[in-house]
Amino acid sequence: MVGIDFHQLLTFEPQHHWGVGVAIYLFLGGLGAAIGFLATMYKHVFKKDDPSMFSWSMLLGVLLVNFGGIFLVLDMFVWESFLHGHIFEIFKVLLALFGAAVFNGNFHPWIQIGANLIMWFSILGLLWALSMADRTALLNKIGFVVKIGNIFKPIQGLLGWLTMFSALGVMAYTGFLLSVAPSIPAWSHPLLPVLFLISALSTGTAWYMLWTYFARGKDEQTKELREHIGHQVEWADIALIGLELLAIGAYFNYLYYAYAGGKYVFHHMLSDMGFVGGFLFLGLIIPWILEFIAAKVHSLRILVPLAALLVLFGGFLLRYYILHYGIYTYPWPS
Repeated sequence: MVGIDFHQLLTFEPQHHWGVGVAIYLFLGGLGAAIGFLATMYKHVFKKDDPSMFSWSMLLGVLLVNFGGIFLVLDMFVWESFLHGHIFEIFKVLLALFGAAVFNGNFHPWIQIGANLIMWFSILGLLWALSMADRTALLNKIGFVVKIGNIFKPIQGLLGWLTMFSALGVMAYTGFLLSVAPSIPAWSHPLLPVLFLISALSTGTAWYMLWTYFARGKDEQTKELREHIGHQVEWADIALIGLELLAIGAYFNYLYYAYAGGKYVFHHMLSDMGFVGGFLFLGLIIPWILEFIAAKVHSLRILVPLAALLVLFGGFLLRYYILHYGIYTYPWPS
């Protein structure tokens, strides 16, 4: 009997629907949720007290998550109309999306779940941040904001824990959203939600590295606290990058040995200098080394913001290249 090499019967076709806009959405969603998650964790788990840093970080996190959603809509549905200035077409699509969300229309289940998670994270995070408005720089000068915040101060702890769990969901759900595409090897990977979660937490620690480095506080107590938190998030990011490298190794191991389509994607991704040089080296390995040096040698703290910016850059590139190498493998059973 003559054996048949079924690999020769396969065809590969890149997907063209989810591009840079969706990558921006995935990045900003993970970053914003991680910033909010770490703020509530430091407040309610580690019992640190820095209302200005935590409140403003949470507000930024909510803003980033929702701002990223604009890129998702534009890229997936109305980008061409947007570029050509067809305002009426944009309005029609946005109205249709709103109707689908309200009346459980044709949205993919994970898009519905993600929309709910983002909604709850935004509402709970906003109320949690406002509950500290009376002790937050700038916000404490806005009377009605302080009054609103004081209403929710008695349930600040409950809001914080609920925000923490919803933020965790926002960080992970995008990986689950992509992983339900079985004909796309780079997406239908069991480790993708874990990889996105680790990467999001890493970018979140990068934000706090920047804050604690540039905004050190005016009084000695705040300076000491932020220096302590800054040192902690540096070591946390060192651990997270190590975990991310391990997860990426497992990701490629599975991709290579699982099926022929994965092997095809494996070779293309690792032969792309943008992925290897931009993401793996500039976005992971180099900041990992810089953070370790800065954490061990106090005189080289100047390396901290550079490492943090490279981590943020790497977080975006990870999502961009995962989408970019979303290659369909045919034939695939229905």
